[in-house]
Amino acid sequence: MSKLRFRSLAIEDKDWLVETANDPDVAKYAINIYPITEHEIEASLKEQLEKGKSKQIVAEFNGKPAGNVSVWFRDGSGRDRNIAWLGIHVRRKYWGKGVGSGLMKEAIKLAKELGCKRLMLGTIEGNERAIRLYRKFGFETEAFENGETYIDGMWRKHYIMGLDLVPCEPRLDRSVASKKSREEVRSSTKSCGNICVRQLVNSDLDELNRLQNCPESTKSSYRIPPIAKEETKQWYEALSTEKEKYCLACFADNKLLGYLHFRTYRLPFPCLKFEEIIVDVKKEPHRTAKALILELKNFLEKYWFQRLFAYVPETSMAIINALEENGFSKTGAMKSYYYIDGCYVNVSVYEFPPEAQLTETKSVKQDK
Repeated sequence: MSKLRFRSLAIEDKDWLVETANDPDVAKYAINIYPITEHEIEASLKEQLEKGKSKQIVAEFNGKPAGNVSVWFRDGSGRDRNIAWLGIHVRRKYWGKGVGSGLMKEAIKLAKELGCKRLMLGTIEGNERAIRLYRKFGFETEAFENGETYIDGMWRKHYIMGLDLVPCEPRLDRSVASKKSREEVRSSTKSCGNICVRQLVNSDLDELNRLQNCPESTKSSYRIPPIAKEETKQWYEALSTEKEKYCLACFADNKLLGYLHFRTYRLPFPCLKFEEIIVDVKKEPHRTAKALILELKNFLEKYWFQRLFAYVPETSMAIINALEENGFSKTGAMKSYYYIDGCYVNVSVYEFPPEAQLTETKSVKQDK
């Protein structure tokens, strides 16, 4: 009788990981661009094992490695610390042998042991085998991103799925959150005069640290003050065009009103995604958010990216209103993703251009 055994990932697993990463039927849904060299896999594996940012489990089928699953949290102590993300790969020769189910059971068990309240994962339209597996274990689709990934000559949706391991209570009702946030926006109408959007420079670090330490303004992000000046400096120095990490900042004179930290992604997903957005809630947050989002839309068009995706807590109405006024459409929400003011809050997922405009946009780009 065939048996599954489980162990931790080791550097010796690089050989079969290279095979899996370069298998077309596995790589396309793991969103790998292949061929991937052995030294790349080995370097990545060493980094994972040394930094310990994720927990990795390998399944052995009759003594042979058959697949692995990873469970990881975001670095630091942000508002999403109750969430863990899951990633799973099974070698093609072991499909249909119960390896995926075994790994899922182990991952859920591990997540509970780590104190996780919710498990989340992402998967791609067309990966029906994996989607059936996730639904079997109770995962539900909470949001999606149209045209996020390009595989085998077509644009595909990216599904974001979630599973409650324990109840996330209390949850902030959206209507209550919206009312409270609208009141905050109305009470924050102090005019800042002319504003401009530009890059951050070294002399902005004090202003940057001030904003990152504003308890009210940082509720739109995973960030929880106090933030040391050195931490702000490290965050600033991590911005890099080579690493595809960018930031747009909005100023009135030399006063920082807000910033939008985002990433660019290459094929197979040529898109932009929010990393973090913070606006000063006391000084025209809606106007600031609109200016930042408009500038990001210009970036999208200037460099020919396919789509733009934003993630914002339902409590951040100044930012949500600015998104909707700029033509973004909501495609769902990651449930109970942030913990703010003693309550779990959904994080809304927005996309631009909306699905209705996507076909037209692609046609225009192909004609140019």
